[in-house]
Amino acid sequence: MELVCKTAPHLRKPDARATRMMRDVSIALAPLVIFAIYQHGLSALWILLVAALSMVATEYIYYQIIDRLNGEKLRINNKSFTVYNFSVVTSGLIYGLTLPDAIPLVVVAISGAIGILLAKLIFGGMGQNIFNPAAFARVFVTLSFGTVIAYESFIDADLGATALGILNEHILNDTVVSADGYSYWAMFSGIGLPGSLGETSALLILVGGLYLFLRRSFDIFIPLTYLGTVFLLSVGVMLSTDAGWWFPAVHLLSGGLMFGAVYMATDPITMPVTRPGRIYFAFGLGVITFVIRLFGNLPEGVVFSILIMNMFVPAIDYHKWAKNKFTVKSATIFTVIVITTIILTAVGVNYVL
Repeated sequence: MELVCKTAPHLRKPDARATRMMRDVSIALAPLVIFAIYQHGLSALWILLVAALSMVATEYIYYQIIDRLNGEKLRINNKSFTVYNFSVVTSGLIYGLTLPDAIPLVVVAISGAIGILLAKLIFGGMGQNIFNPAAFARVFVTLSFGTVIAYESFIDADLGATALGILNEHILNDTVVSADGYSYWAMFSGIGLPGSLGETSALLILVGGLYLFLRRSFDIFIPLTYLGTVFLLSVGVMLSTDAGWWFPAVHLLSGGLMFGAVYMATDPITMPVTRPGRIYFAFGLGVITFVIRLFGNLPEGVVFSILIMNMFVPAIDYHKWAKNKFTVKSATIFTVIVITTIILTAVGVNYVL
């Protein structure tokens, strides 16, 4: 039997190719790009261009330097350059769409270059990296340039900081949601809603996710498990605090949760290989995101949860316990963990908030 050694992404469909998958993701992002430009004007266009170009240029220069160090001649058409399979372009677009419109372009460029360099290139390039480059760049923006601009403008602009902050203070109700402009329709459609360029319209995010599902270009179990985990945890908190159904609804629709679940958590390179492993991975994303939102000092935890869980992917894929299917034992243990997590979160919220 022939042994095939190959780096990620590991695609289950026999005739699938990374180029096709990345191109599909870029197509799915197109409505969000158009909506961002419509809603935020030319500032959004410049941010997206700088985000993508900073990553593309950094990768190209890096591989040219590596070739020269290896004694190879300068070639315009570099064989390692991943712009040809849309990988680096997709990372740049996703990174740009997580940014607010009130951000200096120099910050966008620096963080994009650092993100692609430290999260991808130094690991050996495509298929070798353990961190999502877009998430790494976004976290770098938050941690490194928080003093340049007001903190709220970095974390999902006014919506992420305000809506989620109000939730944690237990003063949000149906009347306040409507009065403050955070209506359910506004949060679902994104029309007129402040926030990061591509994270405000749940409607367009779901449209893109549906396209990727029909094209079989992502594993739908990851976003379903991720969103489902946040929903169950928020329902547990709702029941323990006598809150209304607005609580889980706002948690699902506000911030970057839906965008991260559809476009970032499903990165084929930085997610686990097996189906059970991907569900464990997505469950961890949901728990960390909700815990950061509810108990942490940050109003949003999506990109942080993605980077944290990226570190556990090699352990999840470890051959001694990684399985392609759930067994009765593993399914039972996982169910107990899920129920225990919901109970602990619901009880813990009464002692913190």
